[in-house]
Amino acid sequence: MSREDAPVRSQSGARRKALTPLPRAWALFAALFVCATREAVASPEDIFSYGPRSPSMGGTGVSHSRDFEATYTNPALLSRMRDRTFTLGYASATFDLAATKADGTRETLIPYGPLKSSVIGLGLPLPFIGPLRNRIAFGMAFSTPINVIVRGRIVYPEKAQFPLLPDRAQTLAIRLGLGVDVGYGFRVGAGFAALAEIVGSVVVATDASGKVGSRVEDQLVATYAPTFGLSYERPLHDDRVLRVGAVFRGALDARFAIDIDASKLSSLPIPILNISGSAQYDPMQIALEAAVESPSSVFALGATYKQWSSYGGLLEPTIVCPPDECKALRPPVIGFRDIVVPRVGVEYRFEPHPHVATALRAGLAYEMSPLPGTLPASDAYSPTSNSLVRVRTAYFDSDRMVLTIGGGVALKRPLLPLKLDAFAQLHHLLPRTIEFESASSGRASGTVVAAGVMAGVSF
Repeated sequence: MSREDAPVRSQSGARRKALTPLPRAWALFAALFVCATREAVASPEDIFSYGPRSPSMGGTGVSHSRDFEATYTNPALLSRMRDRTFTLGYASATFDLAATKADGTRETLIPYGPLKSSVIGLGLPLPFIGPLRNRIAFGMAFSTPINVIVRGRIVYPEKAQFPLLPDRAQTLAIRLGLGVDVGYGFRVGAGFAALAEIVGSVVVATDASGKVGSRVEDQLVATYAPTFGLSYERPLHDDRVLRVGAVFRGALDARFAIDIDASKLSSLPIPILNISGSAQYDPMQIALEAAVESPSSVFALGATYKQWSSYGGLLEPTIVCPPDECKALRPPVIGFRDIVVPRVGVEYRFEPHPHVATALRAGLAYEMSPLPGTLPASDAYSPTSNSLVRVRTAYFDSDRMVLTIGGGVALKRPLLPLKLDAFAQLHHLLPRTIEFESASSGRASGTVVAAGVMAGVSF
């Protein structure tokens, strides 16, 4: 297909049929769009988990967390903290993803850069006395990408891409939580995650000299998702404790919307263009987990339900109007499916010195893909034939087998109360065939490697 015969898109992130012959204006639109959506805000915990221990234990922690990471895993467990803690860390991840056509040739994927982020955590037991002593604690957790703040990319649906994995990790995460020990083995907690959405407008017009100019206005607005946690613990024999935890995490949806108004460029009726979509999305989740913990070990087993069926998709219509009043194309409707993620994690503790405690950790998780195995086609407008054509919706994703390892060293008083933790993860995307409506099938595979190191101090 020649360049002139290429279909013209009329949905977010797509080529559109020209409404008026103003090439300079449309070029300006494209430039403004790239500038407005080059960076983004959201949460990577859903992929790698969070904190010094959970990422190295298969993403478990709903039943055994005991530091600021509980703001994500289960805020009820913040009440286990006895010392004030401050933690700094660094985490990174690389994405080696592959998509092949039915004939075995490799697809040209959109580029995905590595994740590089800093981690900040704060744990603060509240200094009450009497019946409330050692019962209430507050936690804060921040994960900040080093090279971006906001990323909200809209890519043509027919362009081969992994929409649910790399860009969702390039995000800023902010979480706060409060945990309370209510007694009789029960703990409760609540918190929230905060993200920023970008909204704004671009007005394009001509000045008195006839030159094309623009006025750009944008702002960040906050969006929130609640987190509620519960745990119950019961002593067993030989200094062991059985602890059961449950957590609810609300859907975290960070979107962006930029309106482009070019109605003042011409006397022709140019509609307002709505450049919008999803910068990041974490589905509503319910996690259940049980752990047997002793002074020397932890064994945790759990599962997380993720409601992906409520996801509205990455794209939104470029021109919003009733179907019977205009012919603007609409993004493909993808029937994302709910999934359950089983997890297991272990930790072995030992003390090589009376003032030094060490731990070795490992874990395993299996995350099914919410992307259906058969995808509907997308509509496109071909100026050559002056008609709609069907093109594939080239989304790729696959089930992930996640292997995790890690360890930590903690110094005890009278030494400096310092903790060092590290983790590594290997996400293996199991080879999977995706069927495209009105097009040949494709195959997804690849690996994701993540690692991090954190240093914390108690005071």
